Amino acid sequence: MKIIKINESQKKRLFEAYREGFSFNELSKLGKNGWGVQYDYCVKWLGEPDGFGSSRCVFVLSDNVILKLAMGGYRNAGVEQNKLEYEMYNSYKSPLLARVYDADENFTYLVCENVVPATETDFEKILGIPVNNVWYQNSKKVSSKNGKGDTTVGFNKYFDGNKAPYQEFKGSTLYDIFCYLEANYVTDEGYYSKEIEDIIDNSEWLSTLRDLVEETGMSDFCNIENYGMVNRDGKPTLVILDAGMNLDLWEKHYAD
Repeated sequence: MKIIKINESQKKRLFEAYREGFSFNELSKLGKNGWGVQYDYCVKWLGEPDGFGSSRCVFVLSDNVILKLAMGGYRNAGVEQNKLEYEMYNSYKSPLLARVYDADENFTYLVCENVVPATETDFEKILGIPVNNVWYQNSKKVSSKNGKGDTTVGFNKYFDGNKAPYQEFKGSTLYDIFCYLEANYVTDEGYYSKEIEDIIDNSEWLSTLRDLVEETGMSDFCNIENYGMVNRDGKPTLVILDAGMNLDLWEKHYAD
């Protein structure tokens, strides 16, 4: 696997938000001294992290680009997750994956697309299937006069008043479909459901997800917290926030 190197001046043009003085080359060199030194360097030039996971933290480089730094007691897991995410994107270039731009040769950090966390309504609007067993909406309009939310505004806007807020959904939910995909294509503990397979076949997005899961063995995609929104060609698109996990990595670093 070949890592495409981008020089500092190219990076400066791509990632405009970080302060003059920050150097990816320096960040890579500091990796030999441990994650704490790299972390302090990023805080100095980029500010406090935007978020933390079990083995990585996120620094914002620009509105559209972030840096994932392997850190903490699970630093080795974070390094492997960075490597897996980098290799998966470069191998498959799936539209469901956040774009990956750069990584250092030891994968202590990864530079990738900034993705806005998805909400249940995003799934409903784009895929036409609720995450759970009710149609949900969270775009409440709050009146400055009484502070109360109007639960019909927003919901009716994108469903044209055809459904009531929190109306029961009868059928396979997205959570059911995600669990079905993981059971059948990752853990081999599944069963065949013609209903779910038909739903997947009739959805380009779900079909693409099925192909990606089957080809890569990726896991940890059943929780909607692992999805986000990006703008692709002027259209809102659901993508996977964090593709740096599979069963082997989970069992090696987290199973205990």
